[in-house]
Amino acid sequence: MKFCCFTPVPWPDLASRPDSWPFPNAGFDASRCADLYEDAAEQLVLAERVGFDWVGVGEDHMTAYGLTPNPLLLLSIVAARTRRVRLVTMGCPVPLLNPIRLAEELAMVDVLSRGRVIAGLIRGVPQNYAAYNVDPNESRARFDEGIELMLRAWTSTEPFAWESEHYRFPKVSLWPRPHTSPHPPLLFSANSVESAQRAAQRRAIIAAIHLYNRDALERISGAIEAYQAAAAKDGWQPSPEMFVVGLHACIGTSDAEAQDRLAPALDYQYNTLSGTYNAEKRKIAATTGYGLSPTEERPPTFEERLDRGLILCGTPETVAGQIEHLRDRLGVGVISIQAQIGNMEAQTAAETIQRFGDQILPRFAGESQRAGASQ
Repeated sequence: MKFCCFTPVPWPDLASRPDSWPFPNAGFDASRCADLYEDAAEQLVLAERVGFDWVGVGEDHMTAYGLTPNPLLLLSIVAARTRRVRLVTMGCPVPLLNPIRLAEELAMVDVLSRGRVIAGLIRGVPQNYAAYNVDPNESRARFDEGIELMLRAWTSTEPFAWESEHYRFPKVSLWPRPHTSPHPPLLFSANSVESAQRAAQRRAIIAAIHLYNRDALERISGAIEAYQAAAAKDGWQPSPEMFVVGLHACIGTSDAEAQDRLAPALDYQYNTLSGTYNAEKRKIAATTGYGLSPTEERPPTFEERLDRGLILCGTPETVAGQIEHLRDRLGVGVISIQAQIGNMEAQTAAETIQRFGDQILPRFAGESQRAGASQ
C-alpha cells in the first residue's frame, strides 16, 4: 500500500458559522494565515521524513474551509524542501481555470521536483462555479475539453492551434514541458459511477477524499467496480494503486484520547466551516444539472463516522486495523489521511503524522515494496 498526507489548510478561528456565502473576510489575519501555511508546509515535509509516499493539497475559493486557492504555490515550497515524496493536487478544478495556465503551472512544479507531480484534476464543487461566475451546466464539457487541451500541450513538441466549444488558442507551445514523460499521472474524482468510467478511459487514478455521507464507502465501492469493469472492457487491469480513499485521522495514546481530540475538530469543520456553503451547494444544484448528494443535508455524527469506517481514529493498533478493513473491503492501494482538521492544533496534527510514520507505516511496508513505484 501507499500512503498520502493531505491538507486543505483550514482556517481555525471562526467564532461561529457565517450566515452567508461567500464567507465575509473581515476576520482574516494575514500574519495568522502565514503561520498556517508554514505549519502546513512543515507537516507535509514531516510526512516525507516519516515515510509517506505522497503529500496532497486541496483547492478552495472564497471560503475559510481551505486557504489554498492555488495548491501548487504551497506544493512548490514543499517540493523545494523534499526529495522523494510525490506532490498531488487534490484537485484543480479544470472548468474554472485556464487549462493552458494550469498545464504550465503543473509542468513547472513537475520540473522543479524532477518528476514528482501527480495531477489531480476535478470538475470542482458547485459553489466555486458561483465564485468564478461559470455556468455549472457547462461543467462536464469544459472538463473534457480542458483535459484534452492539457494533454496536447504537455505532449506536443511543435506549436499547435486549438479550437473547441469553450477554449480557443491560436498558438500553443508549452515552456516548460513536464519532467515526467509523456506527462504527470492523472488523478480524477471518484464521486460517481460516471466519473469512474470516464477516468478509466483515461487510465487515471481515482480518489475520494471527502467522505461526507453515511453510505460513502458503498459509493466508493460502486465507483471502483465501475472503473474495473470499464478497464476490463478496454482490455487492461488496474492495479490497487489506481484507487485512493481519504479519511480524517487522529492517532492518540489511547482510543479515548484520539476521539476526544478528533470529535470537536470535526464538529468545527462540518458545522462551522462547511455549513454555510453546503446551503449554497443546494441552491445551485436545485437550478442546474450539477447534482448534489442529499445526505449532506444532515451530516453523520461522530459516532456514525467511527462505526461506519469513515474516519481513522484511535491508537496505532486501532488505526492499523481500520486501514486493513478499508483495504480488504474496497481493494484500494492508496490511503490518504487528513491530520490537520478544522480547528485542531497544529501540534496535534503533527503528532498524528509522526505516530502514523513510526507505528503504522512499517506494518504495511512489505505491501508498499511489493507494489513498487508504478505511481
